[in-house]
Amino acid sequence: MDNEDKPLETPSGPEENLSVRRLEEDAGAGVRQREAGSVGVRKNVRTEREEVRVPKRREEVEVERVPAEGGVPADVEIGESEEFVVRVYEEEVVISKRVVLKEEIRLRKRVVEEEEVVEVDLRKEEVELDDQTRRGAEGTRREPPGLTSPDREGG
Repeated sequence: MDNEDKPLETPSGPEENLSVRRLEEDAGAGVRQREAGSVGVRKNVRTEREEVRVPKRREEVEVERVPAEGGVPADVEIGESEEFVVRVYEEEVVISKRVVLKEEIRLRKRVVEEEEVVEVDLRKEEVELDDQTRRGAEGTRREPPGLTSPDREGG
């Protein structure tokens, strides 16, 4: 039995074939929902002073004295004191307030889709072969991930 036909020596004993698994990380991206903030809505009451012009009317009494014409009948006497009242009216401004709907403020949530680019570091195992046989004259070779040379398969 020459060196090529010898079984491989491993810590667990002689074996005919050796299998080494090469691993690498793969990235999977997903999303999860989290609170991004909030929008508060608050109503405040503010008092503003406004001037409102209101036309109004009032009565005034004019006194006019004119000379009397004609005579006084003979049987008229000067009597007791008398009082006459002429009522005078005016308009006063009356303010009434009522609540009027001016506008509605509507808040709606909508979903906006966007894409975010993130970078992730992935680890990959590399396999190095140290071929000390007569056929492997070049010495240590590094096999790129995913490549298997035909002369390395099956021993």
